Amino acid sequence: MDTIFQWGLNFIIMIQQIDTPLLDSFFRAITSLGDELFYLLLFSFLLWCVDFYLGIRVGILFLLSVYVNTGAKEIFQQPRPFDILPEIQKAYASGYGFPSGHAQSSLVVWGSIAYWKKQTWIRNLSVLLILLIGFSRIYLGVHFPTDILGGWLFGGLILCLSYFFLKIKLNFIQGNMIFKIIGITLFPVILLQIQSSPDIISSVAALTGVGYGLLFFSSFIRGIRPGNWLQRLFSFLVGIIGIGILYLGLKLILPSEGQSFYQLSRFFRYLLLGIWISFGAPWLFIRMGLAAQVEKKP
Repeated sequence: MDTIFQWGLNFIIMIQQIDTPLLDSFFRAITSLGDELFYLLLFSFLLWCVDFYLGIRVGILFLLSVYVNTGAKEIFQQPRPFDILPEIQKAYASGYGFPSGHAQSSLVVWGSIAYWKKQTWIRNLSVLLILLIGFSRIYLGVHFPTDILGGWLFGGLILCLSYFFLKIKLNFIQGNMIFKIIGITLFPVILLQIQSSPDIISSVAALTGVGYGLLFFSSFIRGIRPGNWLQRLFSFLVGIIGIGILYLGLKLILPSEGQSFYQLSRFFRYLLLGIWISFGAPWLFIRMGLAAQVEKKP
């Protein structure tokens, strides 16, 4: 293992020989395309302004990927490059290194978008972003090359499984309303029994919120068609305001890290966020005349 780490460090040092302030800024910007905030905005845009079901599918895959990645990091417990050689660090990162969450998420997100939206330019852009995000993590000294390869491997496995199990029929739980509610409620309990951490809690809570949101959506809306692009832009802005209220507003009034019931309040905040994105905002857009309700089921 020491040999692999040394090879990885030598590779990073070789790459960083070409560093400049401009390249540093460029790759910090690229790596931000793999951050939670960017994906939150991306999923909201896809869901509200492009294709509701595309956004839901990609969002669910991303949240499941975060859960798998966090568990894998805990199993392997591999250091990051700057844990061994601090001077190569060019960006903030925390936790274990293998597999790379940025690499895994980028392949899951952009790979699934390329699969469901088959335009050539989307596929080319997706491949480019997957490669650039992965390379940025190496350049910035926060991941070994093997971390990136591991992230792509786990991401590829998740995508392959999704082709079999996640050609999602979004009426994902059959039966009456009671069984659906019980199924959605038990889902996070089971996942959190397997593993639990702040990142896991937020992803599981958001996934549960999306589940409840889809249940409400299928019961009260059934289908939605975005308006013209001006209406879509206004919808996005209204929806982002709602996200800000839930994401930042509740954070200010609910218990903060280190206080009693912090984990519960964090779960509640992300649960509401998932419900807002998948149901609350689309319902509001229809009521405001920014989108049309259509009789369509997934």
